[in-house]
Order: sequence, then C-alpha cells, then structure tokens
Amino acid sequence: MEKKTAGGEGWRVWMKRNMSYQPELMPIKIILFFFFAGQAAYLPFLTLHMQTLGITFKEIATIYSFLPISSLLGPPTSGLMADTFGTYKLVMVANMILSVLLHVALLYIPSRPLAPSLTFTCDPEGYHLIWQSCDLCHEHRNHTQVQLTLENCKYQCETPPEEDPRICLGVDDQSHCIALNLTDQILTNGTVVSWLEEDTCSHTWYDLMYEDKVFQGLACPSQCSLECQVNGAPPCNHPDDPTNSYKTFWLYFGIRMVGTFFMSSAFTMCDATTLALLKQHGGQLGIQRLYTLLGFSVGPLLAGFLVDKFSTNSAVPDYSSSLYLGLVFVLLQLPLVSRLHFTVDMAGDNVMRHLAKLMTRMEINVFLVMILLQGSNWGFIESFLFVYLKELGAPTYLLGLTLTVGNIVGAPLMIILDRVVDKLSRPVVFTISFLTYSVRHFGYSFINDPWLAFPFEILEVFTSQLMWLAALSYCPILAPRGLLATMTGLAGSVHYSLGRGAGSLLGGVLISTYGTTSAFRIFGYMSLSCGILYYIAHHFYLKDKLAAREEEEELPEEQVEEKKSMLEKSSTLGSTYEMAAITH
Repeated sequence: MEKKTAGGEGWRVWMKRNMSYQPELMPIKIILFFFFAGQAAYLPFLTLHMQTLGITFKEIATIYSFLPISSLLGPPTSGLMADTFGTYKLVMVANMILSVLLHVALLYIPSRPLAPSLTFTCDPEGYHLIWQSCDLCHEHRNHTQVQLTLENCKYQCETPPEEDPRICLGVDDQSHCIALNLTDQILTNGTVVSWLEEDTCSHTWYDLMYEDKVFQGLACPSQCSLECQVNGAPPCNHPDDPTNSYKTFWLYFGIRMVGTFFMSSAFTMCDATTLALLKQHGGQLGIQRLYTLLGFSVGPLLAGFLVDKFSTNSAVPDYSSSLYLGLVFVLLQLPLVSRLHFTVDMAGDNVMRHLAKLMTRMEINVFLVMILLQGSNWGFIESFLFVYLKELGAPTYLLGLTLTVGNIVGAPLMIILDRVVDKLSRPVVFTISFLTYSVRHFGYSFINDPWLAFPFEILEVFTSQLMWLAALSYCPILAPRGLLATMTGLAGSVHYSLGRGAGSLLGGVLISTYGTTSAFRIFGYMSLSCGILYYIAHHFYLKDKLAAREEEEELPEEQVEEKKSMLEKSSTLGSTYEMAAITH
C-alpha cells in the first residue's frame, strides 16, 4: 500500500506533481543559478582586492562595520517599491544591474601608493639602509632613534661562500661578530643619520644597540654582500605624502555601500519573485533554492581558476577576472526575466494601511523577533567558529572544507525540504532550528580536535536551509495583502543583517569576557531557552491567529473585508443585546 504524505496524497503522486517539468518555472531556475553564481564569483575576493588597493586592515574593518546598514535598508526599500507599483521584474532587474556594475566599478578606483620599502645591504666595506624611493619624511628621520627588524637575509654573490653569514658589530672588534642564520630575525635599535645622494635616500646607524650593548659600527666580513629586508621602518605622516591619501578609501567606501544596498535588494527580490511565481503556478520552494546553492558552489570555483590563470604576478594577484565573470553571469540571465509570467497583489492606495498592519500585527512581530534570534545564532557561528577552530589548531584548508561539507549535505535535501516543512509545520521547524543551534553550540564547546566540528556542521541543514525555507514560505501567509516583497525584504534584513550584527557583537563581548569556549556554551543555553519560549508562545497564543491568516490568504480581498465587516456588525449586535438584557 502506498504511503501518504502530510497532505494525504501518495508520494508517487507528489513526486509526479512537483518533480515534473514546469515550463513556467524554468526561467527562474536559470536566473537564480546565474545570478547567485555571479555574486559568489567575486564576493569571496573583495577583501583581498581591497588589500591590493592599499586599503589598511583598520580601514577594511571600518568598511565592514558600516556595510550592514546598507544590507538592512536595501531590501525593505526595494520590496516596498515593488509592492506599491507592482513592478517586481523591473525592480529585480534594476537591482541586479546596479549591483554588479557598482562592484565592477571597484576595479577602476585608483590604488593608494605603497610606502617605499627599506633594504639593508652589507659588505666588508660597511653597510647602508637604502629606501626604494625617497619620500617627504626622509630629512625628518635624521638623528632619530628607530627600532628595525632584519629578516629574509640573502647573500648576493657569484659563488656560494664557504663560511656562515656573519654580521660584525664594532667593526674592529671581531669578537662581536654574530653568526647569522638566514632564517632568523635580528632586532636592532639605534639612531639613524639620513643621507641623500642624487635620487637615493639612505641611512646609517650610530649608537647601535644589540643585546643591551652599544656599538658604533657594523660590517660583514664575507666577500659576498648581504641583503636583508627591513621591517618596522617609521611611516611617513607628512600630510602631503601620497601614501596618506584617503581618496582611495572614501571612493571604495561610497561605491561599496551603494553596491551592497542594491545587492542585498536583488537577493531579496529574487526570493519575493520566486514566491510570487510559486503562488501562481505551484511547485516547491526548496527545488528552486537548490539552484541558488548550485550557483554559490560553481561561481567561486570558476572565479578562482580565472584569477590564477590571469594573474601575471603571483605576489599581487589580479582579481578583476572574478568581477568580470560575475558581470557576464548576471548579463546572461537578464533576457530570461521577460519570460517570467505572474501577477501580484498591489498595495495601491492602501499601502499605508497595509504597512500599519505589518508593523502592528503581533504574529508578524513575534516572527521577526524569532528570525532575529535565529540570525544572531547564525552570525555568532559565522563570525567566531573559524576563530575557535584556529585556537584548536585547525589548518586553513579545513576551514574552507567546513563550508563545503554543509553545502554538499544540504544540496540534495533541498528537493524534499518543502515536504518536511509541510509535515512538521513551520513553528515546529523553527523550534527544531533553535534546539539544533543549541546542540551545535554545546558540541563545538566540548570538542578538542577541529576535525570533530564536521558532525555539527552537517546540522546546518536544519539551522540554515530548512529554517530559512520555512521562514520564506511563511512570508506570503504573514504579509498584509500586496506587501509580499516588503515582508520578504524585511525578513531577510532582520535575519542576515540585524541578526548577524547582534550575534557578532554579543559574541565578541562574551568571548572577551569569558573566553571562546564559554561563549559557545552561553549561546547554547540561550538557543535552548528561545526554542522552548517560542514553542510555548505559538501553542498558547499564535496558533489561532496564524490559522486565521492562512484562511484569509485563500480568500479575495473583497471577501476578507466583507467577513471582517460582518464580524464587527455581529459584535456590535451582540453588545446591544447584552445591554438590553442588563437594562431589563
């Protein structure tokens, strides 16, 4: 006898209905694959590209601290515009084009000039500290005390020397010669004298200190010259020095903020458009999102290959190919947008009234708080799991492998996740997600080998793919009529921007106060508590409200308003009878 699904139909019937070819949904599958592949092609390389522009780590941290503002504002703004005018396809295309063009524009930002490097050269006749090029601070360094580190030392000679490399301090006193291991670092401290000969800027030391002793000279007795890289040279803080220009930073900051605004909006409009198509034509949300996962997997792989192939200088990779690949992917799918056929409810003149409903309905507020808490768990793990695994001695390749494992496990399950959501119900899925987060947090905190993190990474299918699928499919039910894109955008912003920021902030405070292990355990207790509280709130308060929302979703707006009017009249009439009974 054939088993029945939650809806009462056989699995064979369900597979035939949902896995068969649906021409109306093919364009959105291709669009999702190419767009997400395009975004994933360059997103992993943007931090590395910033470094090639000369943007400092402090400036990079500043940029990333402001980007969540764009991610938070973009989706609701675009969603409201799409709902107000009913222009889902136009808003989606505009966001896609502006997103990729603005990110490609990052390639045309002029890089900040690098500070000139300092090299130490030494032979039997003496030594010099030689700058790669002169800067505006050379004379200001004269007779100043500096601490330098000599490293990566190499002999410059035709035949290999028979003796070990040596540096002699004091010149005339050979007893102070230091046998130098080329892999060692030598820390020196002394006062420098600045020299300028033609276009060459250099220094020599006096009162050179080494191991608490003062020396007046330095030489290398070998017949071969010794050359070392020098680190620790004081930077030039002259206001007119080009290395101190903020032009590169501000150009990058402005373009990236606007680009992130449209990119996050494009992600949300893809979700809203997919939901609108499925509402009209049927189909499974998980199957459509499978193509986003495939795009996220293919994009970085191809981009990495192209970056390696077209980088002529291995020391300074050229990341432009990853951005151009993203542009090509996005342009390839744009013609298919015209093949999307669906209609949506427009907010029209009632947009403010519907917005008021969105902000005041208790079930919507509870839903947003719930995904905010889910997002804070996700943000904490995304921000600090790698840090924790590094503390356990994880190699770098293992960190990337944890992401790959989660995608590999999640991809085939996307086909049946809709059925899982229908069978369990969305509130149960959200509760399971909280409890699974708790298991992950506690599990990470008790492992002592980074490889043991993989069983808990596999659980991401419950906390990420399954949870977000349930959240997205909730949006058409919770959204006031005509505000599907707005609701979807708000949900995405709360989870992926506000939630991630809250989790990262709280996690950073907990780690600095109690340590990484204790922070994971505290998040484990919080997740467990949130799961229990959410289930109680749903069971005793929200269940009936959500059932009413699902019933309204099936009715035309005129019937919904008529039903409400009848309920109000019935309530008024009932009150009149009660007053009459009391009077008599």
